[in-house]
Amino acid sequence: MNEAFLVDRLRDQIRALHEKAKRLPAGDERDDLLRKAQQDETALRLIEWITSSGRLPPPEDLVPIRRYRLRSK
Repeated sequence: MNEAFLVDRLRDQIRALHEKAKRLPAGDERDDLLRKAQQDETALRLIEWITSSGRLPPPEDLVPIRRYRLRSK
């Protein structure tokens, strides 16, 4: 499969999860959908970073050890 196709599919899935969650009342099912969307968003950002060939810096909020080391200096 084409990498761009997979990224587009992941974006579509994130959008669909958010849309479905908007239609649900607050509760466990809605929270589960939003959690899944957040996990997919993290995966998407990591894919974009990894495939950027060094053009993008690592996402700071996804690298807590690095952030901790920068603060402790």
